Amino acid sequence: MTRILISTALALGLGLLGTPSFAGSYVVNGRAASPAEAQHLVANGVQPGAWVVNGYGIAPAAERAAFTAPIEPSGKKCYYVLDVLLCD
Repeated sequence: MTRILISTALALGLGLLGTPSFAGSYVVNGRAASPAEAQHLVANGVQPGAWVVNGYGIAPAAERAAFTAPIEPSGKKCYYVLDVLLCD
């Protein structure tokens, strides 16, 4: 009986201390996802891949280019407010 309890406790301990196997398949904000970030993505039903996680939510990494304003070579300072281009 004690042998079964010891082997069960050992198996549970190794299972809890091991890192999740899915953590390496996620990239968050250009770096490998931590186990907590990967668990959060899995809990939200997100497929493995590259993702941007910020205050607005979770988006595919390809959409990250939409968060930055294009560089204007004309010397004007331009920026986006609510998807409207404004220039000084």
